[in-house]
Amino acid sequence: MVDINTIIKTCDQSTNTVRTIVFYSHLIPIFLSLTLGIFVFIKAKFNLYSKIFLAFVISFCIWLVCDLMAWNANDYRLIYTMWGFLDFIEIVFYILGLYFIITFVQERDTKWYTKLFFTSLLVIPFYITITGQSVTGFNQSVCEANNNGFISDYKLVVESFIGIAIIFYIVRAFIVEKNKQRRKADIIVLGSILSFLAVFGITEYYASITGIYEYNLYSLFILPIFLVAIIYAVFELDIFNFHILGTHYIVAGLVILMGGQLFFVNGAADQLLTVITVVLSIALSIILYRNLKRESYQRMRIEKLSVDLNESKMRLEDTNMKLEGANDKLKSLDKLKTEFLSLASHQLRSPLTAIKGYTSMLLEGDYGALNAKAREAVDRVFQSSNSLVLVVEDLLNVTKIESGGMVYTMTKFDIAETAKSMEKNLSIVAEKKGLKLTFENDKKPPYMVNGDIEKIKQVMLNFIDNSIKYTPDGSIKVIISKDDTTKKIRLSIKDTGMGMTPEIKAGLFKKFARGEGAKVNAGGSGLGLYLAKKIIEEGHHGLVGVDSEGTGKGSTFWMELDSI
Repeated sequence: MVDINTIIKTCDQSTNTVRTIVFYSHLIPIFLSLTLGIFVFIKAKFNLYSKIFLAFVISFCIWLVCDLMAWNANDYRLIYTMWGFLDFIEIVFYILGLYFIITFVQERDTKWYTKLFFTSLLVIPFYITITGQSVTGFNQSVCEANNNGFISDYKLVVESFIGIAIIFYIVRAFIVEKNKQRRKADIIVLGSILSFLAVFGITEYYASITGIYEYNLYSLFILPIFLVAIIYAVFELDIFNFHILGTHYIVAGLVILMGGQLFFVNGAADQLLTVITVVLSIALSIILYRNLKRESYQRMRIEKLSVDLNESKMRLEDTNMKLEGANDKLKSLDKLKTEFLSLASHQLRSPLTAIKGYTSMLLEGDYGALNAKAREAVDRVFQSSNSLVLVVEDLLNVTKIESGGMVYTMTKFDIAETAKSMEKNLSIVAEKKGLKLTFENDKKPPYMVNGDIEKIKQVMLNFIDNSIKYTPDGSIKVIISKDDTTKKIRLSIKDTGMGMTPEIKAGLFKKFARGEGAKVNAGGSGLGLYLAKKIIEEGHHGLVGVDSEGTGKGSTFWMELDSI
């Protein structure tokens, strides 16, 4: 009686001569491919690219496992079963390869109808395979199954279509993609996948029509080239959006490839040398890992700092844009304020002039004599309107200066004569407060300057008027001096008034600044000294300032101009 095991287990000798290369060409690609796919899947945080790439790798590894069993199994029933799935699984990983390429190029998932089209391509081969029609018989003498002619032709058409589609996307990368780094990634990834699928498909087809299936074994040796290209794209071009050195994976792969040599060597000495080589490679790899770990941490730290710097730069740019917008708004508001002050000042000037004129006429008796109480009241109106006129003039001058509309009429004049005239005109006002207003110079005439005499008078009036207001008793001196070395003429108004602290001096010439004087005299706009500074420094390129030894020790306001 013939043993059934003897009948079905007859394929051992038929593949004995190529069994070593079969293991080498299948097991190492399975390990390397799965390791890379899982590594990418985890490190890329399960993004779309990594999911499709892992599915592609798994489907290809399933094909490798089935093909490995078909080559090495002794039971022809197992060979027949595995053989029946090869064509279908091959179509699956080709379609997944195209799916990965489309999403990679488009940088997004495909439309639903594209997925439906891919699924429809699998319906026919799946039905043929699941119903057991993918192979039509088995040649037991050589342990080879007979392929279904239709599914073989169908597979050829699908794979040809996928190859043409990949070529289209490669050409598209050359023409459409403008970013050089992105174009480089497209060409490397698409070119490596096309090379692998093309060589695999051509040799597989050639093996099926010639019956020499050993050709298909050698096509698997192109897989490392494909893996190297993918590794480069993963780690250098960062197509999966994570940052880590790929050298670890490459070195591990080389160690595995060297270890695979044990399948080929037969002698004890050769095996020993191979083992020693592998052990030394592992030791060197450990040293390399330790050195690269520090470099990897430094690179990730630098990349993090770069990201933080870019974020800070973006925040700074955003802040600058907001500040520019706020600045423009402030300029607009300031312009509106200036225009309002100018309009209001002009509108106030006419009625104030009328009030001042009529009250002056009343005081002078043009409308008859006034009794004492009426005269006192009218005099107060006159003084208030006079003060208000000065405030309006100050506002008008400020608006002119800030809008660039201030006009200076420059003439040559003796500033000492002008100062002496101002002293005479204001001496009566000073005497009413019990103050002595005098004029003196350093006896170095002439005191000629080039300037707008009316604007200079305005500054003199402001300085003298301030001294009169804020000096309770004592004296005020108007002093003219000339420095022959610097060619400067200085007008000083020195009083014995309330004086000031250094803090008050620091802000005295700012707009609306009044210091402690506001407690003594509530009148005034706080613009006189601001205008004096603008007129002398901007209009005449001179200097203004104030000196004081402290509170209660008097003050000296001065302006300095070039002599001519």
